[in-house]
Amino acid sequence: MDCYALIEEWSDPESDPSNPDESLIFFRELPGCFVSAPTTPEALQKAPEVIADYIGWLQQQHLFEEEEDISSINLVVKEILRAKTIGPRFASDLSAPTDQELDHALRVAVAARAMLIGLYNDVLPADRSRAATPGEWSLTEHLEHLLKAEAYYVGCLSDQVPEALPPVPEMELAIKLSENGRTYETALRAFSVEQRSHLFVHGEAEWTLAKTLRRMTKHLREHYPWMQEIARQVSTHS
Repeated sequence: MDCYALIEEWSDPESDPSNPDESLIFFRELPGCFVSAPTTPEALQKAPEVIADYIGWLQQQHLFEEEEDISSINLVVKEILRAKTIGPRFASDLSAPTDQELDHALRVAVAARAMLIGLYNDVLPADRSRAATPGEWSLTEHLEHLLKAEAYYVGCLSDQVPEALPPVPEMELAIKLSENGRTYETALRAFSVEQRSHLFVHGEAEWTLAKTLRRMTKHLREHYPWMQEIARQVSTHS
C-alpha cells in the first residue's frame, strides 16, 4: 500500500528554521491520519504504526473500504514545507477532491465527532468544566475550541473573512457540535467542481477544500485522546 506523505516542518518564529521543533505528516488518501514527532526522520519512522492504527480505527467505525494490500505500507514523500505560524498549503491541495475523497473525509469527521460527543456526555456535568490539572483545559474548553476551529476551517472556504462563532452555552456544546457538523457536511457536499479546486486567500494563509478536509479531520481526531485522558482523571477524582 503506497501512502504519499505531505510533511509540515514547524519551527518557532524566533528559532532556526533549518532545525524544526515538530514535524507533522498527513496523507491525503487517509483523512484524519497524521503523525507528529520532533523531526521528520522520527515522524517517518513512526508513520507505518500510526497508519496501521488508523486503519484499525476505520475498521471499528465501519469506514474501511481499501482494497489494496495493507500488510506492507510503503511511504512516499510527496511534499515537504516549512511553517512557523500559518499552516502551509501543499501543491496537492490545489487538486479538487473526488466525490469518493469528499465522502470518505466527511464520514471520518462524522465518526470522530460522534466519539467526542459520546465521551463528553459520559462524564458527569459537574466534571465537564473541571480541569484535570491546574492550568490545562477542561473537557468543556476542548469542545468550545473544536466548535470554533471547525467554524474557522469551513469559513476559510469563502472570499469573506471567516466569522467568529458566537458563544454557546455549556449544556448545548455537544448538540451544537453535531448540528454544525451536519450543516458543514451539507455545504461542502454542495461545492461545485470549480469550488472544490478554488484557492481562497486570507492574509498570508491559502485554503482549498482539500486543505480544509485535511485540517478538519486531523483536528477532530487529535483531540480525542487528550479528552479521553481528562475524562479518566476527572472521573477518578469525582
